[in-house]
Amino acid sequence: MSGQADAPEPTGQYLEAVRRAFQFAREMHHGCGPADFLVGIAGGDGPAATALGRGPTLRAAATAATVAAGRAGEGAGYLHMQAQQAALSLAETLGQPPGAEHLLIALLDQGTLEVGQTLTEAGLDPAEVRRTTLAGIGASPDHPPLTMPPLTPAGTWDRPPLEVGELDERAWRVLRWRQDHLPLHRVRNAGDAAALVHLERTAADRIAGRLSLDDDQNSSLVRHHDDEVRARIARERPGLGISGQRLPRARGVVPMGWAVWFGNRRTGMRDRIFRLRTTRDYRDCPQP
Repeated sequence: MSGQADAPEPTGQYLEAVRRAFQFAREMHHGCGPADFLVGIAGGDGPAATALGRGPTLRAAATAATVAAGRAGEGAGYLHMQAQQAALSLAETLGQPPGAEHLLIALLDQGTLEVGQTLTEAGLDPAEVRRTTLAGIGASPDHPPLTMPPLTPAGTWDRPPLEVGELDERAWRVLRWRQDHLPLHRVRNAGDAAALVHLERTAADRIAGRLSLDDDQNSSLVRHHDDEVRARIARERPGLGISGQRLPRARGVVPMGWAVWFGNRRTGMRDRIFRLRTTRDYRDCPQP
């Protein structure tokens, strides 16, 4: 049996802290982020809640930090998911079921500006909060900082893509050419529009792979190119309903059933036919 299968399940205290964090974020009308998790932890019992203190101060500080971070109304799920993974790893290392204390230590070691500003505004010393929390679970107050798991690639989940100016110039130059030479005159219906979107997403992914770019570059190139392609289709071929229908990037989720199989076959055939119809339109496309 794998180590992951043997890992202890999160305690009710841990799950309640997460639930309170999402509830607070909903009340504040923004997506859940690391500062909201501080509020969720503080609302419970145990060493972590004691270290953070109770009352409205932390809630007000978390709200102010969210606004200062420029994500009011937006989420930072990719950040709190990273912290949760680190918390589970810490609990496993200590041989303990994951609790709110492990989550708090992970948030502190993650070191986001949002968490730091929240604690400072609430009059709390992050180092002291960490020492108190570690002592509360029987760990050394000098426990080394946690190693954070890698973030989801830029442009996936709710992590923003890299800015256009940060994209690989070689790849973006080719994609800009493709954007300026989209075969929009061959788009007659919604099926053609969807096929063009698929064709261009595949092209962006292929170009990034050919240049051996990292995941952040790959996902960001695909995202920016996809947005531009959709915008041009919507502008030149309005009424086809393609705008805003971005394809999910949920790896590991495999739909099952004959209906899905036939649907995928039909979509694949449609895309191949459209690609054949547009081959000549791309004959002068530059190479990266």
